[in-house]
Amino acid sequence: MNETKDIISHDDEFDYSAVPSWYPLCFNTGCPLSGNCMHYFAVAHAPETLETCRCVLPHTLKNGHCRWFDKIKVMTMAVGFSHLYDNVLKSDFTSMRKTITAYLHGVKFYYQYMRGERPLTPAQQQGIRDIIKSYGYDWDVPFDGYHKAYCFGNPPTD
Repeated sequence: MNETKDIISHDDEFDYSAVPSWYPLCFNTGCPLSGNCMHYFAVAHAPETLETCRCVLPHTLKNGHCRWFDKIKVMTMAVGFSHLYDNVLKSDFTSMRKTITAYLHGVKFYYQYMRGERPLTPAQQQGIRDIIKSYGYDWDVPFDGYHKAYCFGNPPTD
């Protein structure tokens, strides 16, 4: 279980298809924050076929501050956990699987995450580690692989 997993290097080419449909784009070329903003970075990589989208309006920039500013961040995503239960006692298996299933919002999502069809965020990875530790196990969770991905923040709440 202590085997080191290689992280697939983050591709220099930005894949616009990774941008969530709800994510607004920013076209404000005069914004002093644009060099570090994911909203502006995404629009710079939008395909020419894009005709309509959600957008951040220029008037949201006030006194050098924009409440929609989303710093460009890259995070390490985990994919799959097909060997998660290899060292789990039979007496813990069912309860642990149910706890992790509930944490991942149901059976459908659980299996998508387990098979690596959906990547796990760092927070989700830690949540699974915490569940494993709550059962008294003290080993690294064996995720099947890792890759880097851009982080698309949530809209502002204020």
